[in-house]
Amino acid sequence: MRCPACDRDNLPGAELCEECGLDLAGLDVKAWGVDPDDPVLTAPVSSLPLKQPLALPPSATAAEAIALMADRHEGCVFATDERGRLLGVFTERDVASRIAAAGKDPSRVRLEQVMTRHPAALHGTDPLAWALHRMGVDGHRHLPVVEGERLVAFLSIRTVLRALLD
Repeated sequence: MRCPACDRDNLPGAELCEECGLDLAGLDVKAWGVDPDDPVLTAPVSSLPLKQPLALPPSATAAEAIALMADRHEGCVFATDERGRLLGVFTERDVASRIAAAGKDPSRVRLEQVMTRHPAALHGTDPLAWALHRMGVDGHRHLPVVEGERLVAFLSIRTVLRALLD
């Protein structure tokens, strides 16, 4: 099986990639009747209509982030520094679990207190199969796309579903 991260050809049934250590368990898509060489799955993430990320500094309040997400109809806001480097992500799930369930006032909580730091990120050259793997394994609905450490776009599960259905 070919590793979607480093492209090493591993032995069939290998659980970990011999080159990069990626967990390959469950990635044998032939068993599911999916062609792993399908051009849609091997296409780079950058070939999809990626979205412009909503970004705020980590010192912004959760209330500011929630208002921005509601205004733009997006499910997440990314925290970046003054140079655009990705620092974290704040999602609708964080609103529910880290703000509402904890009884916190979003106007008194800074993003840096409730964001997920150092989120998994994609590069524009990563294949769509790798993005799907990250979304499935980690349960992400939104993945940032970076160039180096700088946030340039993001991929949502909606965008992936549209690409697969077209």
